[in-house]
Order: sequence, then C-alpha cells, then structure tokens
Amino acid sequence: MHAQTLQEPSEQKPAILLGPSSPKLLEQAPFAKWFIPNFEKYQVDSSLIPAIRKAFKGKRIEFFVGTWCGESRADMPGVLKILQAAEVDSSQFKLIFLNNSGTMNRQSPGHEEQGKNIVRVPTYILYKGKKEIGRIIDAPVESFEKDLLKILTGKPYTPHFSELIL
Repeated sequence: MHAQTLQEPSEQKPAILLGPSSPKLLEQAPFAKWFIPNFEKYQVDSSLIPAIRKAFKGKRIEFFVGTWCGESRADMPGVLKILQAAEVDSSQFKLIFLNNSGTMNRQSPGHEEQGKNIVRVPTYILYKGKKEIGRIIDAPVESFEKDLLKILTGKPYTPHFSELIL
C-alpha cells in the first residue's frame, strides 16, 4: 500500500502521489505544507461523532483524491480528522491518489478507480461489505459529518454531480 511519486517537484509541476497510500505520507514534505494546516483548522462537529462511530461498524470508505486538486487539499484532511475523532480503524478507510494528466486523468497506476465511475475529485465512496451504500462527490451537501451519517445510516442522500454517475 505505497503511493508512488509521479514526479519530483519543480517550478512548473509539484510532486504528486499516485495509487493507494497511507495518510502518514501527507504529513511529510511537500504535502505537509497544505495537509497539516487544513487538518488542524478543520472543526469537527463533535456532537455527531458518537453516532458516526457507531454507524461506521461493518463499513468502510475509499477516498479518490488528488494531491494536485484544490478541493482534495482543502477537504480531505478534515474528513480524515472526522474518522480519527470517530476512532475509525485504519483498515476501514483507503486513500487512493489519482493522476491529473493526459490519458491517465482520474486514474491510479493500479486502476483502483476502474468500474467506480469517478467523475470528480475528490470522491468518497462508502461501503457495507462489497456493496456501495453512497458517495460524497466533490463536496458535502450539508457537512461531511451530516452527509457521512446519512449515508452510513441508510437515510436518503443525493450527492452533488449525481447526474454524472447514473
């Protein structure tokens, strides 16, 4: 489960991660400069954390994100902070970093995105067993905590850009 760095940073292009990865890599340069501040500034809605912790039992989430993507940089650290606050085991979530160039756009080297209809980055897909139970596309409708709880508890939920995944 190691990501690959596509390219070393240069003035024209920053280094990016590709493929499945540990969040620990985001705490290191060059990613730490945006990951750590965004993680620290995210204010978790602690009133919903006990319900999220309970609802996450038997479920998992996959993050399809890009270190090159502004929305991924802004939002992914907060979602990881929610999972940490809810004490979600690391075996229940997987970060998959996608490319942003040419024929590999929105793809990872191992093609973990294949068949999952990733139309926007970031996309967070929740599963119960092998069955998808919902996804947050690009940004939450209400908040990450409220949207996650709706999906995890089986309440009706329509993500942004849902017309693109039909």
